[in-house]
Amino acid sequence: MTAIDQPHRIWRIIDLIQWGRPHFEERGISNARLEIEWLLGHLLQLDRVDLYVQFERPMEPDELAQFKQLVQRRTAGEPLQYIIGTAPFYGRDFKVTPAVLIPRPESEVLIEQLIRGPRPETILDIGTGSGCLAITAALELPGCQVTAVDISREALAVAEDNAQTYGADNIRFEQRDILESRPEGPFDAVLCNPPYVAEDELHTLALEVQDHEPRLALFDGSDGLRFYRRLAELLPDLLSPEGRLITEFGGHHQEEKIKEIFGGSGREVTIHSDLQGDPRVAVIKVTAA
Repeated sequence: MTAIDQPHRIWRIIDLIQWGRPHFEERGISNARLEIEWLLGHLLQLDRVDLYVQFERPMEPDELAQFKQLVQRRTAGEPLQYIIGTAPFYGRDFKVTPAVLIPRPESEVLIEQLIRGPRPETILDIGTGSGCLAITAALELPGCQVTAVDISREALAVAEDNAQTYGADNIRFEQRDILESRPEGPFDAVLCNPPYVAEDELHTLALEVQDHEPRLALFDGSDGLRFYRRLAELLPDLLSPEGRLITEFGGHHQEEKIKEIFGGSGREVTIHSDLQGDPRVAVIKVTAA
C-alpha cells in the first residue's frame, strides 16, 4: 500500500484505478480493474459510468483512508461481494452477508429451468440463503406463491430484507431443518441448491470460499450427497402431480450419483449444463405411481 501512502499527493479517481489494477493482479485477483472500480463505486456511491465521468475528481483524505481499508480487506482474501454487501443474480443485486452463500451465475440455470417448464402456482425453495432463487421466482412468475425455508435464522433475515427491497410479497419464510422435517406440500416446483461439498473436499475450494462463506451452506457433514438422498425420500410428499424438483449439484463428479439417487421406476431425470458446459442442474419429475 506504500504508493497510496505517499504524503501530500493528490489522488484522483483515475489514479486509483490505474494503481489498483496491477496491485490486484500481482496478488492473483482476477478481473482486477473491474474489482477496483466496484470498490470505488461502492465507496463513492457512483456507478461505473459516473466514475469515468468524474475521473479527474480528487479523493478526500477520509475517502482515501476508507479505500485503503477496502483494498486491504480484498487482498486479505475477503470476497468482494461481502465487502460491498451485494451480489448480482438474474439481473438484480441481492444483499449478502457472511451468513449466506454468495449467489453464483451457475445457479441461474435453476431459474431458467423453472420458467421453461409448466407454470407453477406453488414453489418451495429449500435452503434459501440470500433468497435469490425464491425472490427471483416470485418476481419472474407473478401470482405464484413461494415458500422459502432455511435452517439459519441469520440467513432468513437477509432473505427477508431482499424480499422487502424488491417488493416480493408473495413469499412466506420459514426456519426449518429439511433433514428433520418437511414443509407442508405439495408444491408444483421445488428449488434447491443444497450443501453438496463433502467434508474431505475442503481443499478443493478457493481459499476465500473456505475462509469466508458459511460452512453450513457448503458442507453436508457427509459425502456431499446427504441432502439429495433426503430429497428423494421426500419427493412423493413434496411434489404435486406433474410437479418438478429442480436442484443444483456439484458437476461431473456427482452427475452419475444424482441419476442413481433420483432415478428409477416412475421418475424422469434430466441434466442441464451451466455456461461453462459443466453438468449443474437436475430436473426430476415423478411420471408414474
